Amino acid sequence: MLPLLSTLCRLAQQGALIALILLLSSCAAVGQPPRQALLQALNLQVQLSQSELAAALQVLPRDSDPSLQRVRLVQQSIEKVESHRVWLLRGRFDWRWPGEPLNVSNPFEVRLMRGEKGQTWRLLRPPTPELPQWSSYPLS
Repeated sequence: MLPLLSTLCRLAQQGALIALILLLSSCAAVGQPPRQALLQALNLQVQLSQSELAAALQVLPRDSDPSLQRVRLVQQSIEKVESHRVWLLRGRFDWRWPGEPLNVSNPFEVRLMRGEKGQTWRLLRPPTPELPQWSSYPLS
């Protein structure tokens, strides 16, 4: 009877541990931006940066989208921006323009906020000397 009791105790402990792991992992994913939103945000951020650079250099911006590769998310957290709950995502990604042989590896930091109805996401960009307030861009 003693071996049966110790086996049942061990099974109960393992079951409780598995339940705790599942509970914690599901809590972490609630409200988290989907990978597609991150990819769209990175694509948009590269395009916006390229447009800003083209304007500063007084040249025409590219009319094609960059190709994103090897997106690696390193850190994610939640912060408040103007009383809104915002996901701060950090990592690295590789990208290149179509037809260009050069691959560029960059660190990234993007802030994503849920849309008003909670069905879409928006890219937030921090204030700059040119734009002294947060900028918000819808992701499709």
